[in-house]
Amino acid sequence: MYCIVYRFKLSDPSKDTEARFVETWSGITDYLKRECDALGSRLHQGSDGVFFAYAQWPSIEVFERSAAHEPKLEFVEMRLDWADLCEPTEIVFAGSLLADLSS
Repeated sequence: MYCIVYRFKLSDPSKDTEARFVETWSGITDYLKRECDALGSRLHQGSDGVFFAYAQWPSIEVFERSAAHEPKLEFVEMRLDWADLCEPTEIVFAGSLLADLSS
């Protein structure tokens, strides 16, 4: 499994933009699962309002192959909404799974 950890901050934080962000993040995740074989993601928010998420992929190869995917209009619209909501996304970490102690 391959994982990418992201950090993002809303450009104009409010309850409305937080709700839109969660909805957009969820839509993008669903799209990537459906169209690009992603495994899903988890979204967290710190007490300072900053969001962190990690996206899971079966392998780095599947993740890299997703970059060549021709996006459908629904994805483009979600990415435009994302750009309107957030400052540039920061990748905190990307790497492959070594051990899974979650169960």
